[in-house]
Amino acid sequence: MQIDAYFTGLRPSIFMRRAEWEHRMNKGFLDLPEERQRSIINAGFQVFAQNSYKKAHAAEIASVAGISKALLFYHFKNKKELYLYLWNKSFGIVARELDKAGVMKTNDYFEMLHRSLVGKCNVMRLYPYAMEFALRVYYEKDPDVAGDIQHDFEQVNRQAEKKVLDRIDKSPFRDGIDFAKMYQEMVWAADGYMRNAMMQGRIDPDLLEKDFDRLIIFWKSMYLR
Repeated sequence: MQIDAYFTGLRPSIFMRRAEWEHRMNKGFLDLPEERQRSIINAGFQVFAQNSYKKAHAAEIASVAGISKALLFYHFKNKKELYLYLWNKSFGIVARELDKAGVMKTNDYFEMLHRSLVGKCNVMRLYPYAMEFALRVYYEKDPDVAGDIQHDFEQVNRQAEKKVLDRIDKSPFRDGIDFAKMYQEMVWAADGYMRNAMMQGRIDPDLLEKDFDRLIIFWKSMYLR
């Protein structure tokens, strides 16, 4: 899952290269009041989180946002452009909240995890469907968008892992720890938790925060001296 890239706020390079292009293409949208932008973004996150790309309809997104379909397509040329904008936007939102939480301002691995958790839960409180959207997008197989999303992603995930593991203080850990495997185990745990919560209906940020704080305590008992 993309959770490891989300951990550090790294964004896929395909979208980094499109920043200026996106600004031109969505200028009318970006000029809207922040509250109106957020309502459209949240509507997009919600509908795409609850449906595959093919089954998500622009008319439903417009309805949830309280605008007309014509107005939605005034700001975004088509559904694909909106989808990719939201995908890129989700990384920007997460990166901002992780920066506020100071994830990479500590070298204590478990404090990083906790701060990352706080940041991502704050994202879900501001944008309730953002993480569910990101999770569904990552597994999207529709050929119209899958290539764009998956392009460069293995490299991005490797960069995220390297950034974290190079940063942490390894001295408090037990001898013989394989840090790459430890990191991957936690990524898989987060992935499994999020997918299970999504299948049950919603990801509750308050419950997520409590559950993962307990997991962090458990991991510390397993990995630290």
